Amino acid sequence: MKTRIFLSLLILPLTVSAQNPGHIPASQAQIQQMMQQMQGMQSCMANIDQAEMQAFQQKAEAMDAEIKALCAAGKRDSAMARAMAFGKDAAQSNLMQHMKACGEGMQNLMPHLPKSAQSDANDDKTMHVCDE
Repeated sequence: MKTRIFLSLLILPLTVSAQNPGHIPASQAQIQQMMQQMQGMQSCMANIDQAEMQAFQQKAEAMDAEIKALCAAGKRDSAMARAMAFGKDAAQSNLMQHMKACGEGMQNLMPHLPKSAQSDANDDKTMHVCDE
């Protein structure tokens, strides 16, 4: 679950900008542009403080354990509230802001990905943290 939260936060700027799902790049120039955007994101991500990233990962793992315990105890509302609070805090952290900035360069890539690589319309439904 921690991986899902982390990846969801990471790709948030990408999924928000999907404008034309299913469109595959038609030209070599578009493919080259996509490659440059991916390299730019990779360079940006390389500048993230690894100690900060590791600290965040440890915090996410602890949160995962806490949420699992709440779910196992039948405290679904508490688990969901705790997950939402963690998500809000994480989204406002310097680390996530940096990662979001890195991902913003990839926004134009999303319309070029095959439809199968993008999320379904059903993903918009809120799923309970205990059901994941």
